[in-house]
Amino acid sequence: MSTRQQWTSAWLCLCLTLLVLFAGGETNYLRPTPVFAASALADHLSPASPARDVFPSGSIMLDNYRPDRGATMEELRLEAEQIAEMKKEARELAAAQKSPQQYLLASRSIHLAEYAKFEKARRGHLIAQKAQHFLGKPYVWGGTNPNGFDCSGFTQYVYSQFGVQVPRNSYDQYQVGKTVNKTELQPGDLVFFSTYAPGPSHLGIYIGEGKFVHALNQDTGVITSALDADYYRDRFLGGKRVL
Repeated sequence: MSTRQQWTSAWLCLCLTLLVLFAGGETNYLRPTPVFAASALADHLSPASPARDVFPSGSIMLDNYRPDRGATMEELRLEAEQIAEMKKEARELAAAQKSPQQYLLASRSIHLAEYAKFEKARRGHLIAQKAQHFLGKPYVWGGTNPNGFDCSGFTQYVYSQFGVQVPRNSYDQYQVGKTVNKTELQPGDLVFFSTYAPGPSHLGIYIGEGKFVHALNQDTGVITSALDADYYRDRFLGGKRVL
């Protein structure tokens, strides 16, 4: 065989080889390879596997996954459903890992809120008990101590025994604290009345069971009265909670 014939034969062999590669090997050389197959993910994803191990940095391959171009529409649909389901499971796993800490924080917040509520109620009862300790003390206009009280001097003094500061007169005391309805009154709340002058001209300390303690006048001194008594029922303005 001549040198020319040898070169021609080699050229033909090369052409045949290229044809085989492009025709029979298209699947391996021209089709894009999926970044991460759904079946491989399914093999690694389990309830016992932390989401961060399956999906490093939060969302690894799933967000970059591209389907096989040779798949049918039905295969693509099923694969998309698989991926969506695995993403959902990954999010649930991540949330489950955080839930113990969130639960502890929520429980602590609830506990602190309930304790604060209990502590306020406890102090209210102590204030109500303290107010009753002064029953029978004389009424003195402008009085602010056990030697003689007027109505606002009495409430200011009792509250001061528990480190709670309220203004000196009834009109200013009516401006502080949280307004409470008559049906929501608790021991230790202030109750206000419009008596000898318009507006909150008189007040006392609610002690529970529809009763309150107040410094009324020179004839009675510090006494207990009922909110539902005709005189006070008609003149009741409202309650205030300052704790």
